[in-house]
Amino acid sequence: MGHFPSGGGWGGSPGEGDGSPAPDNRPLSLVSSWAGLGQGSGPWGRAPWGRGVRGWAPSGCRGSCSPLRPCLASSSSPASGSPPLLARTSGSRLPLPRHGTPTPARAPRCPGQAFQISRLLAAFRACVTPDGEILLGEYLAGWKELIKLIDTLGAAFGLLARETQTKMEILQGHRAGPHAPHYRTLQAMVAFELRRGLVGLRALPPGRPPSGCRTLLRLHRALKWLELFLGKLSHSGPEEDPSQLCAEAYQAALAPHHSWWVRQAAGLAFLALPSRQELYGLVCAEGEREARAVLLDAVGVIAGVYNVTQRLYAARGLLELP
Repeated sequence: MGHFPSGGGWGGSPGEGDGSPAPDNRPLSLVSSWAGLGQGSGPWGRAPWGRGVRGWAPSGCRGSCSPLRPCLASSSSPASGSPPLLARTSGSRLPLPRHGTPTPARAPRCPGQAFQISRLLAAFRACVTPDGEILLGEYLAGWKELIKLIDTLGAAFGLLARETQTKMEILQGHRAGPHAPHYRTLQAMVAFELRRGLVGLRALPPGRPPSGCRTLLRLHRALKWLELFLGKLSHSGPEEDPSQLCAEAYQAALAPHHSWWVRQAAGLAFLALPSRQELYGLVCAEGEREARAVLLDAVGVIAGVYNVTQRLYAARGLLELP
């Protein structure tokens, strides 16, 4: 199974791995062979917004390009090289999910299938309380289903699923540790870790386990990628390639936090994405119309959770944690 190289990945920072992007003229043969590129910290690191890598080349990309030769895409950043706005703020204006809201009747169950869209919706609906707090237990339960979804996207996404599981285990360790009462909600966790100086706003605290704030930020960034991808899939026509839609969502939400190596590896992973009908089949809906409706439901719920987290992290200056 291939994996992403260390030192840059799905929502991390310069402090992980070697912290510097690889030059664009490195041997491309190394990109297509992901295994053994280093153990490091997995695909959660970050490098500065890379020069020249502004779009991927799955089918549907305009101009002469390939997965290893970037081309301009409609979701690319301005010429200044700054990350696109969606990488920092949510573009969604959907209402927040309400605590205890039942799963819609149209969310089907899939007998014998690991990923269940009904469980995903139930967990994320339940994780936002009437007071607008995020319950970490329910948040992690939602991610447990998302890991199963990522697993179904193909072997190229395997390392992402494992790294996501690692982040969840860190948060679960905090929730089961001596300070467990402070890790019941996201708001309580942020207040506690900032008060105790556990976050490390400018540098990673030496000799300490990763903070809950820093760990959840990586999940938060990946959540935006999935929200955007599922939204694009539900609104797009049959002639639009899901691999291109996934690449566009990645460019908006995750690419600004990734090294050159990981951006190249991600482009190859998107090429192996299942077809539109196979993706619709994951929600076990009766026909395309129902599949689109269920996906839109999931996008609304995920966006609500993302927006609450985004506002809290922005207010406390935590969106660019190392």
